Amino acid sequence: MRVIDPAALRRKRINQRFSQRDLAGLVRRSQATIHQLETGKMKTLTEDLALLIAARLFTDWEDLFTLEEHEVAPRVTSEGSPGGKSVVNAA
Repeated sequence: MRVIDPAALRRKRINQRFSQRDLAGLVRRSQATIHQLETGKMKTLTEDLALLIAARLFTDWEDLFTLEEHEVAPRVTSEGSPGGKSVVNAA
């Protein structure tokens, strides 16, 4: 996942009257992690961390973060397989 707008993340935190250290403690990360997210230095974060931050800031995760799909979904086909059995191919 990525932060959509690091400044918006900072504004949400400040509106809830949390310091970076306060929010970090609530999501069990370091203050440096929150700082890096708010300054755009940390480019990606886990879905778990994004959901924790959004919950602690009382906002929907979609308002702060964007989901990035990097995996290719497997494709199920029956073409060319012996006995017509399904074969999973990476697309």
